[in-house]
Amino acid sequence: MRSMEFSGRTVDEAIFHGLNEMGLSIDAVDIETVQTESKGLFGLGAKNAMVRMTEREAEAKPDFAALARKSDEEKRAMRSGPRERGGASDRRRDGDRRRDDDRRRDDDRRGPREPREVKTYAYSEDFAAENPIAQFLTKLLDAMQITATVAGLQTEDGIRLNMVSDTDGLLIGRRGETLDAMQYLVSLYANKDRAGGYTRVTLDTEGYRARREDTLGRLARKAAAQVAKTGRPQEMEPMNPYERRILHSALQNFRGVTTHSEGEEPNRRVIISAEK
Repeated sequence: MRSMEFSGRTVDEAIFHGLNEMGLSIDAVDIETVQTESKGLFGLGAKNAMVRMTEREAEAKPDFAALARKSDEEKRAMRSGPRERGGASDRRRDGDRRRDDDRRRDDDRRGPREPREVKTYAYSEDFAAENPIAQFLTKLLDAMQITATVAGLQTEDGIRLNMVSDTDGLLIGRRGETLDAMQYLVSLYANKDRAGGYTRVTLDTEGYRARREDTLGRLARKAAAQVAKTGRPQEMEPMNPYERRILHSALQNFRGVTTHSEGEEPNRRVIISAEK
Protein backbone atom coordinates (compact mmCIF):
# COMPACT_ATOMS: atom_id res chain seq x y z
CA MET A 1 0.00 0.00 0.00
CA ARG A 2 1.65 3.23 -1.19
CA SER A 3 1.59 6.43 0.86
CA MET A 4 3.28 9.55 -0.56
CA GLU A 5 3.33 13.28 0.13
CA PHE A 6 2.95 15.97 -2.54
CA SER A 7 3.13 19.73 -2.45
CA GLY A 8 1.67 22.55 -4.52
CA ARG A 9 0.65 26.17 -4.32
CA THR A 10 -2.83 25.03 -3.28
CA VAL A 11 -4.33 21.81 -1.94
CA ASP A 12 -5.99 21.14 -5.33
CA GLU A 13 -2.64 21.54 -7.11
CA ALA A 14 -0.94 19.16 -4.68
CA ILE A 15 -3.70 16.58 -5.24
CA PHE A 16 -3.41 17.03 -9.02
CA HIS A 17 0.36 16.41 -8.88
CA GLY A 18 -0.16 13.37 -6.66
CA LEU A 19 -2.75 11.72 -8.90
CA ASN A 20 -0.51 12.17 -11.95
CA GLU A 21 2.57 10.87 -10.09
CA MET A 22 0.82 7.82 -8.62
CA GLY A 23 -1.18 7.12 -11.79
CA LEU A 24 -4.42 6.69 -9.84
CA SER A 25 -7.92 8.15 -9.90
CA ILE A 26 -9.19 10.24 -7.00
CA ASP A 27 -11.55 7.40 -6.03
CA ALA A 28 -8.58 5.09 -5.41
CA VAL A 29 -6.78 7.15 -2.75
CA ASP A 30 -7.33 8.54 0.74
CA ILE A 31 -6.24 12.17 1.00
CA GLU A 32 -4.98 13.88 4.17
CA THR A 33 -4.11 17.58 4.21
CA VAL A 34 -0.76 17.86 5.98
CA GLN A 35 -0.36 21.61 5.48
CA THR A 36 -2.54 24.27 3.88
CA GLU A 37 -1.02 26.97 1.73
CA SER A 38 0.05 30.29 3.29
CA LYS A 39 0.86 33.44 1.32
CA GLY A 40 2.86 34.98 4.18
CA LEU A 41 3.39 38.71 4.55
CA PHE A 42 4.43 40.53 1.36
CA GLY A 43 5.55 37.19 0.00
CA LEU A 44 7.79 36.40 3.00
CA GLY A 45 7.19 33.18 4.86
CA ALA A 46 4.93 31.79 2.13
CA LYS A 47 4.30 28.05 2.38
CA ASN A 48 3.05 25.56 -0.17
CA ALA A 49 0.18 23.21 0.57
CA MET A 50 1.07 19.58 1.28
CA VAL A 51 -1.11 16.48 1.17
CA ARG A 52 -0.51 12.84 2.03
CA MET A 53 -2.10 10.43 -0.44
CA THR A 54 -2.51 6.75 0.47
CA GLU A 55 -3.54 4.14 -2.06
CA ARG A 56 -6.60 2.25 -0.91
CA GLU A 57 -6.30 -1.49 -0.46
CA ALA A 58 -8.13 -3.67 -2.93
CA GLU A 59 -11.15 -5.35 -1.43
CA ALA A 60 -10.32 -8.88 -0.33
CA LYS A 61 -12.18 -11.65 -2.11
CA PRO A 62 -14.45 -13.66 0.19
CA ASP A 63 -13.33 -17.16 1.17
CA PHE A 64 -16.31 -19.09 -0.17
CA ALA A 65 -15.01 -22.42 1.16
CA ALA A 66 -14.76 -21.02 4.71
CA LEU A 67 -18.22 -19.49 4.39
CA ALA A 68 -19.64 -22.83 3.26
CA ARG A 69 -18.02 -24.65 6.21
CA LYS A 70 -19.40 -22.04 8.62
CA SER A 71 -22.88 -22.47 7.14
CA ASP A 72 -22.70 -26.27 7.54
CA GLU A 73 -21.58 -25.91 11.16
CA GLU A 74 -24.48 -23.58 11.92
CA LYS A 75 -26.95 -25.99 10.32
CA ARG A 76 -25.58 -28.89 12.39
CA ALA A 77 -25.81 -26.79 15.56
CA MET A 78 -29.43 -25.96 14.76
CA ARG A 79 -30.29 -29.65 14.25
CA SER A 80 -28.52 -30.76 17.43
CA GLY A 81 -30.87 -28.95 19.78
CA PRO A 82 -33.43 -26.18 20.27
CA ARG A 83 -32.17 -22.72 19.31
CA GLU A 84 -32.28 -20.09 21.98
CA ARG A 85 -34.50 -17.27 20.80
CA GLY A 86 -32.63 -14.03 20.37
CA GLY A 87 -29.21 -15.72 20.70
CA ALA A 88 -25.85 -14.39 19.46
CA SER A 89 -26.15 -16.29 16.17
CA ASP A 90 -29.48 -14.58 15.40
CA ARG A 91 -28.06 -11.17 16.24
CA ARG A 92 -25.04 -11.76 14.02
CA ARG A 93 -27.21 -12.79 11.07
CA ASP A 94 -29.52 -9.81 11.57
CA GLY A 95 -26.53 -7.48 11.70
CA ASP A 96 -25.05 -9.00 8.53
CA ARG A 97 -28.37 -8.57 6.70
CA ARG A 98 -28.63 -4.93 7.76
CA ARG A 99 -25.05 -4.21 6.64
CA ASP A 100 -25.69 -5.89 3.27
CA ASP A 101 -28.86 -3.81 2.81
CA ASP A 102 -26.96 -0.60 3.68
CA ARG A 103 -24.21 -1.43 1.18
CA ARG A 104 -26.74 -2.12 -1.57
CA ARG A 105 -28.49 1.20 -0.91
CA ASP A 106 -25.14 3.05 -1.03
CA ASP A 107 -24.25 1.35 -4.32
CA ASP A 108 -27.64 2.30 -5.77
CA ARG A 109 -27.13 5.95 -4.82
CA ARG A 110 -23.61 6.10 -6.22
CA GLY A 111 -24.47 4.29 -9.44
CA PRO A 112 -21.87 2.59 -11.62
CA ARG A 113 -18.27 3.77 -11.19
CA GLU A 114 -17.02 5.85 -14.12
CA PRO A 115 -14.18 4.43 -16.17
CA ARG A 116 -10.99 6.50 -16.11
CA GLU A 117 -10.93 7.83 -19.65
CA VAL A 118 -9.20 11.06 -20.66
CA LYS A 119 -10.68 12.71 -23.74
CA THR A 120 -8.42 12.91 -26.79
CA TYR A 121 -8.62 15.17 -29.85
CA ALA A 122 -7.73 14.57 -33.50
CA TYR A 123 -5.46 17.59 -34.05
CA SER A 124 -4.37 18.46 -37.60
CA GLU A 125 -1.23 20.32 -38.68
CA ASP A 126 -2.94 21.14 -41.99
CA PHE A 127 -5.72 22.93 -40.10
CA ALA A 128 -3.13 24.99 -38.19
CA ALA A 129 -1.19 25.87 -41.33
CA GLU A 130 -4.27 27.54 -42.87
CA ASN A 131 -5.80 29.05 -39.71
CA PRO A 132 -4.76 32.67 -38.90
CA ILE A 133 -5.17 32.14 -35.15
CA ALA A 134 -2.81 29.15 -35.23
CA GLN A 135 -0.41 31.19 -37.38
CA PHE A 136 -0.40 33.91 -34.70
CA LEU A 137 0.42 31.27 -32.07
CA THR A 138 3.36 30.08 -34.19
CA LYS A 139 4.70 33.65 -34.35
CA LEU A 140 4.25 33.97 -30.57
CA LEU A 141 6.30 30.81 -30.05
CA ASP A 142 9.01 32.15 -32.37
CA ALA A 143 9.13 35.38 -30.33
CA MET A 144 9.56 33.26 -27.19
CA GLN A 145 12.39 31.38 -28.96
CA ILE A 146 10.58 28.07 -28.53
CA THR A 147 10.61 25.49 -31.30
CA ALA A 148 7.24 23.75 -31.43
CA THR A 149 4.82 22.19 -33.89
CA VAL A 150 1.27 23.56 -33.82
CA ALA A 151 -1.80 21.52 -34.74
CA GLY A 152 -5.47 22.27 -34.25
CA LEU A 153 -9.12 21.55 -34.92
CA GLN A 154 -12.53 23.23 -34.82
CA THR A 155 -14.96 22.00 -32.14
CA GLU A 156 -18.42 23.00 -30.98
CA ASP A 157 -16.82 25.03 -28.18
CA GLY A 158 -14.37 26.87 -30.43
CA ILE A 159 -10.83 26.29 -31.67
CA ARG A 160 -8.37 23.99 -29.91
CA LEU A 161 -4.65 24.32 -30.64
CA ASN A 162 -2.01 21.85 -29.48
CA MET A 163 1.74 22.51 -29.23
CA VAL A 164 4.35 19.75 -29.43
CA SER A 165 7.79 20.75 -28.16
CA ASP A 166 10.88 19.37 -26.41
CA THR A 167 10.68 21.93 -23.61
CA ASP A 168 9.34 19.43 -21.00
CA GLY A 169 6.79 21.56 -19.22
CA LEU A 170 8.12 25.03 -20.09
CA LEU A 171 4.96 25.79 -22.05
CA ILE A 172 2.78 24.73 -19.11
CA GLY A 173 4.42 26.60 -16.25
CA ARG A 174 3.43 26.46 -12.61
CA ARG A 175 -0.14 25.15 -12.38
CA GLY A 176 -0.60 25.98 -16.06
CA GLU A 177 0.10 29.72 -15.63
CA THR A 178 2.30 30.00 -18.76
CA LEU A 179 -0.24 28.08 -20.84
CA ASP A 180 -3.06 30.28 -19.49
CA ALA A 181 -1.13 33.48 -20.31
CA MET A 182 -0.47 32.31 -23.87
CA GLN A 183 -4.12 31.31 -24.26
CA TYR A 184 -5.18 34.78 -23.09
CA LEU A 185 -2.93 36.49 -25.68
CA VAL A 186 -4.12 34.23 -28.51
CA SER A 187 -7.76 34.80 -27.47
CA LEU A 188 -7.22 38.57 -27.61
CA TYR A 189 -5.92 38.22 -31.14
CA ALA A 190 -8.75 35.90 -32.18
CA ASN A 191 -11.37 38.35 -30.91
CA LYS A 192 -9.83 41.70 -31.83
CA ASP A 193 -12.72 42.12 -34.24
CA ARG A 194 -15.94 41.05 -32.53
CA ALA A 195 -18.07 41.57 -35.64
CA GLY A 196 -18.14 37.83 -36.27
CA GLY A 197 -18.95 36.87 -32.67
CA TYR A 198 -16.71 35.59 -29.88
CA THR A 199 -14.28 32.77 -30.70
CA ARG A 200 -13.20 30.61 -27.78
CA VAL A 201 -9.60 29.42 -28.05
CA THR A 202 -8.10 26.59 -25.97
CA LEU A 203 -4.36 25.90 -25.95
CA ASP A 204 -2.91 22.56 -24.88
CA THR A 205 0.44 20.81 -24.73
CA GLU A 206 1.55 17.39 -23.47
CA GLY A 207 -2.12 16.58 -22.81
CA TYR A 208 -2.18 18.95 -19.82
CA ARG A 209 -5.66 20.35 -20.48
CA ALA A 210 -7.22 16.91 -20.91
CA ARG A 211 -5.61 15.61 -17.69
CA ARG A 212 -6.59 18.77 -15.79
CA GLU A 213 -10.18 18.58 -17.06
CA ASP A 214 -10.38 14.93 -15.98
CA THR A 215 -9.00 15.67 -12.49
CA LEU A 216 -11.21 18.73 -11.96
CA GLY A 217 -14.29 16.81 -13.07
CA ARG A 218 -13.56 14.03 -10.57
CA LEU A 219 -12.89 16.51 -7.75
CA ALA A 220 -16.14 18.30 -8.55
CA ARG A 221 -18.22 15.11 -8.59
CA LYS A 222 -16.69 13.89 -5.33
CA ALA A 223 -17.45 17.23 -3.64
CA ALA A 224 -20.97 17.26 -5.11
CA ALA A 225 -21.67 13.76 -3.75
CA GLN A 226 -20.67 15.00 -0.29
CA VAL A 227 -22.93 18.05 -0.62
CA ALA A 228 -25.87 15.91 -1.75
CA LYS A 229 -25.31 13.60 1.22
CA THR A 230 -24.84 16.21 3.98
CA GLY A 231 -26.67 19.23 2.57
CA ARG A 232 -23.71 21.45 3.48
CA PRO A 233 -22.24 23.61 0.66
CA GLN A 234 -18.61 23.17 -0.38
CA GLU A 235 -16.28 25.93 -1.53
CA MET A 236 -13.68 24.96 -4.15
CA GLU A 237 -10.22 26.50 -4.49
CA PRO A 238 -9.90 29.78 -6.46
CA MET A 239 -9.67 29.02 -10.19
CA ASN A 240 -9.45 30.89 -13.46
CA PRO A 241 -12.56 31.24 -15.67
CA TYR A 242 -11.55 28.28 -17.85
CA GLU A 243 -11.31 25.88 -14.89
CA ARG A 244 -14.48 27.22 -13.26
CA ARG A 245 -16.35 26.52 -16.49
CA ILE A 246 -15.12 22.90 -16.32
CA LEU A 247 -16.59 22.52 -12.82
CA HIS A 248 -19.94 24.05 -13.80
CA SER A 249 -20.12 21.80 -16.85
CA ALA A 250 -19.17 18.65 -14.90
CA LEU A 251 -22.00 19.22 -12.40
CA GLN A 252 -24.61 20.57 -14.82
CA ASN A 253 -26.66 17.36 -14.65
CA PHE A 254 -25.57 16.18 -11.18
CA ARG A 255 -28.79 15.49 -9.29
CA GLY A 256 -29.36 17.34 -6.02
CA VAL A 257 -26.77 20.13 -6.33
CA THR A 258 -26.35 23.53 -7.97
CA THR A 259 -23.22 25.60 -8.64
CA HIS A 260 -22.39 29.30 -8.77
CA SER A 261 -19.25 31.43 -8.56
CA GLU A 262 -18.39 33.98 -5.88
CA GLY A 263 -15.57 36.45 -5.25
CA GLU A 264 -13.37 38.70 -7.33
CA GLU A 265 -10.58 37.69 -9.67
CA PRO A 266 -8.10 36.12 -9.10
CA ASN A 267 -9.78 34.65 -6.00
CA ARG A 268 -13.13 33.84 -7.62
CA ARG A 269 -14.24 30.28 -6.80
CA VAL A 270 -17.06 27.80 -7.44
CA ILE A 271 -19.57 27.10 -4.65
CA ILE A 272 -21.42 23.77 -4.72
CA SER A 273 -24.76 23.91 -2.86
CA ALA A 274 -27.60 21.50 -2.22
CA GLU A 275 -30.52 21.98 -4.57
CA LYS A 276 -33.52 23.57 -2.86
